[in-house]
Amino acid sequence: MKNKGYLYVKAMSDLGSRMDMIVLGTLIYAATKSAAWLAASLAAGVIGGLLSGMISGVVADRFDRKKIMIVTDWLRFGLILLLIPFPQPEMILLVRFVMGIVGSFFEVSYNAEIPNIYGKDNLVATNAMSSRLGAISMVFGFLGGGLVQQALGYESVLLMDSATFVISAIFLLRMKWNHTSARESGAQTRMNRSVLQSLKSQWEDIKEVKGYLSTKTILLIVFMLYLLDTFGAGSHNLGAPLLAAELDEDRQALYYGLIWSVWGAGNVLTTLLLPKIKWFGRNLGLVYLLSTPFMSLGFIAIFATVQLPWILTAAFVTGLFDAIAMTAVMVLFQQTENHIRGRIFGVSTVLNRFGFGIGFIVAPLALERLSLFQMVLVFHGIVIVSALVALVFYKMAKSRGLSVGAAQEGAGV
Repeated sequence: MKNKGYLYVKAMSDLGSRMDMIVLGTLIYAATKSAAWLAASLAAGVIGGLLSGMISGVVADRFDRKKIMIVTDWLRFGLILLLIPFPQPEMILLVRFVMGIVGSFFEVSYNAEIPNIYGKDNLVATNAMSSRLGAISMVFGFLGGGLVQQALGYESVLLMDSATFVISAIFLLRMKWNHTSARESGAQTRMNRSVLQSLKSQWEDIKEVKGYLSTKTILLIVFMLYLLDTFGAGSHNLGAPLLAAELDEDRQALYYGLIWSVWGAGNVLTTLLLPKIKWFGRNLGLVYLLSTPFMSLGFIAIFATVQLPWILTAAFVTGLFDAIAMTAVMVLFQQTENHIRGRIFGVSTVLNRFGFGIGFIVAPLALERLSLFQMVLVFHGIVIVSALVALVFYKMAKSRGLSVGAAQEGAGV
């Protein structure tokens, strides 16, 4: 596999981001003792990503994705450094919002460029390895965030995270692959268009994605469940630091990181096994629809008690199914045609951020009337019911021979 080294560099960057996620969440909650503030800090990045999601997809299809990734790495480096002298809750919200915008441009460009960076024939292996390394970074990042903060302070964690973005930018600069944009020949012409013409062109791009999805019924079903899946995820992302505080408020960061690190260990095991299962690559839509309800059941189990052994066991099992679902959906999106792939990821990013954003708004409101467990049960119960309905529609679509995307599902079965 070509350019394999960057998978390790990105995993290192992800490790730093996981560490600061633990630290910033703990700082916010320690300063405010408010679930609403904690939800706002999580929602800030999501809203930033939501606002830029569709634009980032258009930009990724029109311009050099490599340059986009390098520029956004440098921007994230500077943003993280701002929090060292200014760790106030308001500043954390602002930085997370801008990081959401910038991070959306990076992620959409990177995911759309994966077939070009690593080769189209290596998609399942690349995504499995990426998920495995990402999961390893979660294990050590989440756990390390709590440990490093307790030992050295939040400043050390933020310095480490900012350094990973610099390393990523330099590595990308030195990498070689065919990174011409899908529409490079007309890019400079579009740069000279008026704002009104640009907005009109972007609307046409959105309609093109809508038209593409209308011919890929199974892909559309996956998109809709993906939206509800991220809505449900708002509950456990808000709930994890609150559960950690219930376990031991004085060591909240440690338990917060421990829960997510064990979940990441489940991710690692799954990604070791997936490349060896040929059926997986031929049934991506079905795999996603089947694994999602089990993932939600796992998150419900995590919050069913405050007994640490049970919580960690449930977190590990949940991590297994989470990795299956996320690998399946990423490969499915990457199998779409290159000329529209950036906008497909842009739309998926919008759905992701929109679902999270609504989840982070509704979750603290639900906590005013429900216990933490009840809130997670309601949110993920919606996901489970939706997944079962999606499976019915999937079977109906398959029986009519409708297309899944770039490749027909079930081929060769």
